[in-house]
Amino acid sequence: MTQITSPVRFVRHYHVYDSSLGCLPESDPYVTDDPSDAVERLASLLADGGESDDTTDGAHAAEVAAAYRAPNQDASGKGHIALNRLECGHEVCEIVGSRSFEIAVCDERDCLRYCPDDRCRTVTPVTDPDPWCWCCGTPYVPWDACPWLD
Repeated sequence: MTQITSPVRFVRHYHVYDSSLGCLPESDPYVTDDPSDAVERLASLLADGGESDDTTDGAHAAEVAAAYRAPNQDASGKGHIALNRLECGHEVCEIVGSRSFEIAVCDERDCLRYCPDDRCRTVTPVTDPDPWCWCCGTPYVPWDACPWLD
């Protein structure tokens, strides 16, 4: 057991999903603690929507996905703006036709499993099938058994 030098209250993470407007998501959200990964996943969902829909909405979804992935974005680029919003704790949402593509900011502890080693502090979604930390090999624990969460 390692000495806990700085306990944390929560691990901010992001739920990325798409749904029909006014409806719950049709599948489990993608969960990550990396805001860049969340923005990339949002762009992927938009791109997938563009590929599967040969209407004007599909073309618009593909354009929006490309705007999130544009290389060398300045501060006005969609990807850069989305990262800034997430880092400030704000959600990101794109509406294309009758679909909503969203990144929700979450601080709930039970969405994740935790590596209890204070030197590692790796987190993974509860849906991850691997029971061992990919970084140090320690078995993951739920939030209420993690010593570095206060």
